[in-house]
Amino acid sequence: MDTERNKASLQLLYDKVMNGHDVDAADALITVDRPDHDPTFPPEFTTGREGFKRLFTMLIGAFPDLRFTTTFMVAEGDMVTSFNAVQGTHRGEFMGIPPTEKSFSVNNADACRFTDAGLICEHWGLIDVASMMRQLGVAS
Repeated sequence: MDTERNKASLQLLYDKVMNGHDVDAADALITVDRPDHDPTFPPEFTTGREGFKRLFTMLIGAFPDLRFTTTFMVAEGDMVTSFNAVQGTHRGEFMGIPPTEKSFSVNNADACRFTDAGLICEHWGLIDVASMMRQLGVAS
């Protein structure tokens, strides 16, 4: 397993899709049927590559300045784990919440399994949603 290639592929996903806001770039980086074990979002956002693309279309619409900054990334075997700072400004609807125009900055962790060809074929993730909601002023 090429751990350096896999790390570069995950960083490319952050750079092109999450930061570059090109959701279609995910087609070259994620398998069609990739399961997502992230408990944060409902199944329509976590089922396969199309779910991932729906999620990031929604997130980019809600936070047009969305930015993931990788703090560190480690790889072993077919797994890559990344710890990130995530920030954005709430300028569009987010999960039924109208725009607050407030900014957030939270932590995120992703763990991805890769195929032999270097595609992301499974994902586990956590994001500090409670802190995000407090910063957006929609939770205490």
